[in-house]
Amino acid sequence: MRTLTDCLAPRPDTLLVLLPGAEMTLEDFGQHGFIEAVRSRGIAADILVTDLNYTHVMARTVVSSLHEAVIRPARAAGYRAIWLAGISLGAMNALLYASEHAAELAGIHLLAPYPGTGDIVAEIRAAGGPQAWSATPAAAQGDERVFWRWLVEQAAAGSPLPVSFGCGSEDRFIRNQRLLAGLLPTDRVEYLPGTHDWPVWQALWASWLDHAALPRTAGLSGEAA
Repeated sequence: MRTLTDCLAPRPDTLLVLLPGAEMTLEDFGQHGFIEAVRSRGIAADILVTDLNYTHVMARTVVSSLHEAVIRPARAAGYRAIWLAGISLGAMNALLYASEHAAELAGIHLLAPYPGTGDIVAEIRAAGGPQAWSATPAAAQGDERVFWRWLVEQAAAGSPLPVSFGCGSEDRFIRNQRLLAGLLPTDRVEYLPGTHDWPVWQALWASWLDHAALPRTAGLSGEAA
């Protein structure tokens, strides 16, 4: 699995893993200022962008591929806090990983998350919402149901893993994204005007970085998102 890295010296304790959306390249994060936004804020974290993509989704290897190719080596290298941040399909992949390995993560940030296929979200709505749906036999099945079930469990437990969410208010998936965001603490949810595109993601990324609980270099500090 191809990766790009932007690392500090000496190596910090924190690793920020960026997961691209469908039809994105790893280089898109740099070209759209995501890496520079981290560096300009003095955030003391190494950055790794990984080519976790739709091929892994179709093969149902998202979790195993990310764990074996990225998370386990990062732990072995000495990183103590690992954050996942993804856009669209990348955000869904972050949720899939967290649903099985939340203990490996310091937190995740979801930008315009793809909420899953329409039939599964329709199933959730027909049951009366995520909480009611989670008690039905259908919720025990796999696919994207895994991360919806995990989000319900997270909410019931008081959201022990920090999960934050940013989205354009005119995003093409907005109806179901709002359903997903309803399972998160309101202070970790942000909407800005915009669609499913880079300008709103850039603004939301900057806003999250300004307040995220990420370590800063001397003289700079952040607040928990």
